[in-house]
Amino acid sequence: MRNKHKLTVLAVAMASAGLLQMAVVAPAAAQTPSLTDLQKQIQALEQQIESLQQQVNNAQSSADNLQKMGGPINKDHPGFWKIPGTDTWMTLAGHIKLDAMYDRKQSVGPQTDFSAIPMIGAPGSDRTGNVQANAKQSYLYLETHTPTPYGDLEAHFATDFYLSTQGNPNISNSYAMRLRNAYGVLGEWTFGQDWSAFQDTAAGPNALDFNGPAGQVFIRQPQLRWTHAVKGKEGVVDQYIVSVENPSGDFFAPAGLYNGNSTNIDQDGQTADPAGCTLGRVTPCQNGPSQLAKFPDLIGRWEHDAAFGHVSFQALARKISVDTGSIGVPPDQVVKTDKWGFGIGASAVINMNQVEPTLGNDQVFFSLQGGPGIGRYLQDLLFNGAILNDNTHQLDLMSSLGGFIAYEHFWPGDQWETNLIYGYEKTNLKDVDQLIADGAQLTKRSQSVHLNLIWHPVPNTTFGIETSLGKREVGGFIPPGQQDHGYMERFQFTGVYSF
Repeated sequence: MRNKHKLTVLAVAMASAGLLQMAVVAPAAAQTPSLTDLQKQIQALEQQIESLQQQVNNAQSSADNLQKMGGPINKDHPGFWKIPGTDTWMTLAGHIKLDAMYDRKQSVGPQTDFSAIPMIGAPGSDRTGNVQANAKQSYLYLETHTPTPYGDLEAHFATDFYLSTQGNPNISNSYAMRLRNAYGVLGEWTFGQDWSAFQDTAAGPNALDFNGPAGQVFIRQPQLRWTHAVKGKEGVVDQYIVSVENPSGDFFAPAGLYNGNSTNIDQDGQTADPAGCTLGRVTPCQNGPSQLAKFPDLIGRWEHDAAFGHVSFQALARKISVDTGSIGVPPDQVVKTDKWGFGIGASAVINMNQVEPTLGNDQVFFSLQGGPGIGRYLQDLLFNGAILNDNTHQLDLMSSLGGFIAYEHFWPGDQWETNLIYGYEKTNLKDVDQLIADGAQLTKRSQSVHLNLIWHPVPNTTFGIETSLGKREVGGFIPPGQQDHGYMERFQFTGVYSF
């Protein structure tokens, strides 16, 4: 309490000076002051001392509050309040979002899932025109800060209602919450569920559609992350990140083989892949699933922020494993194999006013990533990390490449903005003959275009319209009468209020 001692000494010094002044002046006023006059002077001095002490107490209280309120380091939501009886400060934020969509060609659900675009000629692909609206992307965010001997302990929790299966539009459109983010930060360490370190969230384009462009990295998962920041001159910051993250094997097996069984229960008593053996051409079906993870995913990243904008480079190593075990599996069909997959990526945000000052707040967003076995880290390639060879029972990695480029333009006054986004992804499929034999097909190429106009009429409020186009191409089994590609076309209105 060094400040408190300084303030108390100041009060005593001021009071002493007052006494000394009175002692010098009093004799000049009267040689023998009356007892009443002395009592009045003492009372006046006591009042001065009491007033000074009150000022000291108020100053110390303000200093203590500033010190405690200095704990929260996230200034995006400055409305923190202290939880009674604790040293923890908390804030609550989020947004309410309405999405209304019209699909002129091929409805693919409440988001533009390019991996779900049906092929031309497929059953139902001739249906056109569909209107749907939802508020499931409404979002709630909680953040706390607690001082500790090791620094500020942060806690972050976020949820929405997006993928809930509880509820339907026929009754009340009631949906249950789902977990998005739940993690803590202490010093340089982050622990819990957050966006993967392989995903550069700073380089995400501003699309109204929840899914965003094809080719992007989009994944949240449990992790333990170390982040070391080095600050330079003029706001330059370099961050070095290493993350150990939750793995998941994403191989494609012959028509669901090695992924489930007829009772849809795996060896641990959990629900397995619903399509487990309904399409399998080898019986009896294997007791699985066999997508065991034997090593965590490893990610390293370096990012640099300066006046020009932001740039990031990231690398990924992951082990995809297959292990059927021997429970219910014929001896000649036991499979135990694994293979390492890799991925690298680069992303950037360029502030265009550094190129041409008249461009104001315009920005360019860019991202490109790929590699053998990158699989589920590309949003629309959830099961394309590898294929289990039907003959060798070994994993063949599939090389994938994805990325996007976007331009964000602010119109005069910055109340209106327009975003043009192009996304692309491609996978080199392995053993297409096997896919044909299994009657299966996988996405080999997707493309997307988003164009929107967004209005910010008042703070924390956004309205916008957007059109999005998508094309999907597949490889493998193409049934008679179908083509190897399909299209979608969507128009969307969005309203958001953030709090």
